[in-house]
Amino acid sequence: MIRLGTHDIDVSDDAKRTYARLVREATRVDLSEVQSDEDRLSFHARPDGGRQTMSVSQVQKALVDLGFFPGGAVDGLCGYRTYSAIRLFQEYVRSVEDRGGIGIPDGIFGPATEGHLQRWMDQGLTPDWAPTMERWASAIAGNGELDGTEFDRWLELGRKVQTRYASRPSRALQMVQDFGAPTDTHGVGEWDFSPDLIHLFGIRRDQFGGKFDDVFILLLKGLVFKFQGSTEPGSSRHPDGRPFLVHGQHDYHFGWHQLRYLALRPQGRGGGVLVVRSKNDDVLDEADLDKGLSPNASINIHWAGKGLTRNVNKWSEGCQVVTGSLYVNHNGELVDCSAFVAMNKKEVSSVKTRGAYNVMVDLATALSGDMSDATVRYTLLEEGDLDLEPDLRDDLVQVRAAALAEMK
Repeated sequence: MIRLGTHDIDVSDDAKRTYARLVREATRVDLSEVQSDEDRLSFHARPDGGRQTMSVSQVQKALVDLGFFPGGAVDGLCGYRTYSAIRLFQEYVRSVEDRGGIGIPDGIFGPATEGHLQRWMDQGLTPDWAPTMERWASAIAGNGELDGTEFDRWLELGRKVQTRYASRPSRALQMVQDFGAPTDTHGVGEWDFSPDLIHLFGIRRDQFGGKFDDVFILLLKGLVFKFQGSTEPGSSRHPDGRPFLVHGQHDYHFGWHQLRYLALRPQGRGGGVLVVRSKNDDVLDEADLDKGLSPNASINIHWAGKGLTRNVNKWSEGCQVVTGSLYVNHNGELVDCSAFVAMNKKEVSSVKTRGAYNVMVDLATALSGDMSDATVRYTLLEEGDLDLEPDLRDDLVQVRAAALAEMK
C-alpha cells in the first residue's frame, strides 16, 4: 500500500527533511504539531515485493502523464499533493467513469487503484476535462480565448460586481477601503479576477437562517465545481456577537484547521481577514457596522461534516464551511458522497471520509502544481450580486434546489 508519507527506499533523509521544511513554509505549521493521525504525515519506506508492483515515483509519473498531477514532483515521496492526486483519480473513477471496485476515495493506493491506473495507462485514457484545461492554458498563453464558458462568465460576474461597487461602494466596502492596517481583505480596487489564479466564490443568501444553503464555486484552470455549505457563523462566545466575514475578496492559503486537517486559512497579512460583529447575534444589519470592522486570523474555510441536517449549529464561528455529502462536478452533474462521508471528525476513519470537501481540497492541491501562484482568491458575494449575470443566477437556483432535495 502507498499512503500519505510512504516513500521509495532510495529517498534520502535529506529529501524527507527538505519536504517537511517546504510543508512548514507553505502551511506555517510544523508537521510535528499536526494532531490528526489521518492527516499528519509520518515517513515510512515502501516495502519491496507484495501484490503491489508500482513504486511511489511510478505512481507519481503516471498521475502526471494522465493529467491528475500537473507539475507534480516525481520524487518518490507520497506527500500531500501526491495524496490528493491519488484521491482525485479515485474519485474520478468512482463518479465520472462510474466504475465499481475502486472503493472509497481515501488516497490509499492499493491493488484496486493500481489496477485502474494501469488500465488508464494501457488504454491511453485522459480525464474528460483535459480539452478544457488545454483551452485554458492556450488562453493564458495569449493564443486563445475563454469567452462564453461558465468559467469565464463567473470571472466576468466578479468584474461586473467590482465595477458596480467601485462607483457606488456599500458602507462596509468603504470601511474596508479605509481600513488602515494590513489585512487579507482587499479593497474593491484591488480585487483580482485574472483567469490564471485559483478562485473560490461564496454566495451568501439574503435570508440568514443558520442553514447549509449557501453555495461555493471553485474555478480552476477553466473548470467549475460547486459545493454546498454556509458562509454564516453558527455561534460565538465573543461579547460583541458572531463574526460575519465581510462582503468582498480575501486572500487564503492552504494550512490546517485546528491542526487537524488541511483547510484554507487567511494568507497572514496583519490580523487576517475583516469581519463585522453582529449585535443581534444571527442577523447582520447596518447597525452592526457602527462598531467598525475587526481583523480575524481564524476565519478559515473548512469542512462542515455531513451536512444532511441542513443546520449549521456550532460548526462555524465565522468560518466558511463546506459540507461533505454532495457536489456538482465540472460536467454539471450532482455527485452523491453521502454513502461514505463522516458525520463529524470522530467518524473520519478508513471507511469514512470528508467526502465532497476532500474533492475541493484535492482539486486545488493536485491540479495547481504547475501554477505560479497558489494563493486562493476567495470572493464572498451577496445573492443580489448574481442579478448582474442572470444565467448564472438561474443555474445556481437549480443547483441549490437539487442539493437541498437530497438533504433531510
